[in-house]
Amino acid sequence: MGLLDGAIAKAIFDGFKGKLLKGTLRRRTAVVAVGLDERGDAISTTTTDYACEGFVDEYSEFFRATAGVPDNESKVAIFAKSLPSGVRPLKDDLVLFGGQWWQLKTVNVDPATALWECRASRTQAFVDACRSTAF
Repeated sequence: MGLLDGAIAKAIFDGFKGKLLKGTLRRRTAVVAVGLDERGDAISTTTTDYACEGFVDEYSEFFRATAGVPDNESKVAIFAKSLPSGVRPLKDDLVLFGGQWWQLKTVNVDPATALWECRASRTQAFVDACRSTAF
């Protein structure tokens, strides 16, 4: 680790303080000891929430057209220093900003590990009791 490891990320985050949306990063993980159902899905999951800060931005029409980004996807940016130490966004995590949940599709970080830039689509929060037999 170098002398500036984390210093650049902290300086960038400090520069944006007070201008970012406060949010929640939500991760659902399988409880391995319980096992899987007949479809291979976890029978039991646990949900963990982490406070975070960032913003949501839209892609330009030119970028959408050239990169093949669907109209229903947006850019979700999460500042690394707003997350607890050791926590990083992962594909399929949910992020709540401004009352809207976003499911992360891709996750990329800049070289200084200061900002996680994610492609995400609007969604609803995980609901553990979502499997209903009533139609």
